[in-house]
Amino acid sequence: MTAGGGPIRVYLADDHGLVRFGMKSLLESELDIEVVGEAADGAQATAEICEVQPDVVVLDLRMPESNGIEVCAAVKEQCPAVKILVLTSYDEDEEVFGAINAGADGYLLKENRPEQIIYAIRAVKDGQSVFDGSVAGRIIAGPQTPKSIGEGEPLSEREIEVLQLMADGMSNREIGQALWISETTVKTHVSHILRKLGQQDRTQAVLAAVKAGMIRLGR
Repeated sequence: MTAGGGPIRVYLADDHGLVRFGMKSLLESELDIEVVGEAADGAQATAEICEVQPDVVVLDLRMPESNGIEVCAAVKEQCPAVKILVLTSYDEDEEVFGAINAGADGYLLKENRPEQIIYAIRAVKDGQSVFDGSVAGRIIAGPQTPKSIGEGEPLSEREIEVLQLMADGMSNREIGQALWISETTVKTHVSHILRKLGQQDRTQAVLAAVKAGMIRLGR
């Protein structure tokens, strides 16, 4: 169950009806997950998601009307609190980096086991970033060029610690407990990190720092 006691509300966007049926059956077998909507094309998904206000959108990338990257960008602009987990069969650079730049909170391939998908949904709901192993490696070695790092104000030793724990998937509360500091102090550090790295959100900051060699994923 979520912190408020209710189930995690999930919206499914995939143009394959059999996939949606299978995902819905899988997710609704979990006591803490409820499917609150579904769409077969990007236009329908974009129109409905902010109205439904799910906790997590499970989003395919290749859909008619409007592709998943366009849906992701629109949702993040209109209702940024909604978490988006990309679940797709494709891991080409254009799609991986397009989804990340559009604000996706996670990126998994459909070949993953059901329990891994369920774990990812719970993780992104809790504010963590979840990336398929092959995608994480591609992010580190791929062509993405984040905003310049290291040319502006340097990060403090404490900020590097916080950034690494962010990469490890910890929430602000968990980071505070690990470093024996308050959650408010963690939020201040995160704000400074985003400003210094020139990034708009935690996921972008982590990815930019990993690519720059400042921290590591999956340590």
